[in-house]
Amino acid sequence: MKRIFLLIFLFPAILSAQNGGTIESRYGIGELDLMATARQRAMGAVTTALTSGTDISLTNPAGWSMADQLRLQGGLTLEHLSMERGDASSMSGVVKGFQFVFPLEDSWKLSLGTAVLPVSRSSYKTTATGSIDGEEYTTTYEGAGGVSLFRAGLAIEPLPHLRVGAAFQYYFGTIDQDWELKFSNGSYFTAQQTRATSHSGSGFLAGLLYDGIRGLTVGVSVHPAAELRTSRNLLLQYSTEDSTLSGKSGTQDYPLLFQVGAAYQLSEKFLVAAEYSTQDWTDAIVFDRKQNELGLTYKVGAGIEWLPYKDELGYRALAETAFRMGFYYQQPYLKINDDVSKEYFITAGAGFPIFGGNRGDFAIEYGWREGGSDLLGRQDIIRVSVTISVGESWFIRNSD
Repeated sequence: MKRIFLLIFLFPAILSAQNGGTIESRYGIGELDLMATARQRAMGAVTTALTSGTDISLTNPAGWSMADQLRLQGGLTLEHLSMERGDASSMSGVVKGFQFVFPLEDSWKLSLGTAVLPVSRSSYKTTATGSIDGEEYTTTYEGAGGVSLFRAGLAIEPLPHLRVGAAFQYYFGTIDQDWELKFSNGSYFTAQQTRATSHSGSGFLAGLLYDGIRGLTVGVSVHPAAELRTSRNLLLQYSTEDSTLSGKSGTQDYPLLFQVGAAYQLSEKFLVAAEYSTQDWTDAIVFDRKQNELGLTYKVGAGIEWLPYKDELGYRALAETAFRMGFYYQQPYLKINDDVSKEYFITAGAGFPIFGGNRGDFAIEYGWREGGSDLLGRQDIIRVSVTISVGESWFIRNSD
């Protein structure tokens, strides 16, 4: 457990260091994270209505009340992206944060939850060539960083079949963007610009779960709009003069995020779920100005979970082994020349107990992104995600 608590304190640094994406992530605050565990990703990235005592939702704090023991959960995602135009590809690994849930009281299902999670990621490097008066040059655009959050809140079951939760969220993170212009000979001097934008601020998250209808669970999650404080340092470097450093402060909007989903237990072995989420960045202010490249983002997903050995006698590992599959369609919040991109994903995965109250889940997603820009063309994406959930029976009284 000492190692676990050490990871808790180190995770903010890890999150800041391991973000990845494409050139499209240079807009806004970067590529937005799905906030989904491996189990949820395997079921079409459905998050709000999937309840479990071992797989804790990253989007609906009401789900914390399902935990009956102290639980620490963390994940990792590996992504391979290939771009049709230019025959280019990239590989990145992203730590998906951790979540800690601690049951406080049993009769009300009162639980305390905290988390450190990535909100967005920005990491890209691309080059372009051209000429001025016959002198050839190369322009390089490079970016790294992202925005993360720290979350703390409570979940409770005030009425039978109704669970509610709320959490305070603190945002932090820096996005670095570099631009360099280099000529092939000495007729023109090299120029370089480095821009670092830091984000900080607070917001809230609320959610509920209702399972009063037999077999059906409905979940709703709302993240009210938040305004983040931003500060930006701009470093200009030219060969003919000293570097100039300037600083400026501003604001960054994080619009309202709404998610609603439902899960239905068809039988002891089959569970189906679906979800819709939306967030409108059209009028969002990014460092005191509106970016025309941002618009409405939404996602529709559905999936199924199958436990083939649930009712059969034998090993516990087989009885609790689950297989999953699903799909989701997403429109990212980026638009270029009023054209939006579209993402289509097919998902699959499995989950199994490890030992005691611990559990492991993995998911694989294959998808493609098209539209929005002719610069990159179609992009094919493969993601592999792993989530480990560790349970400890601390401070639980014996029944006698």
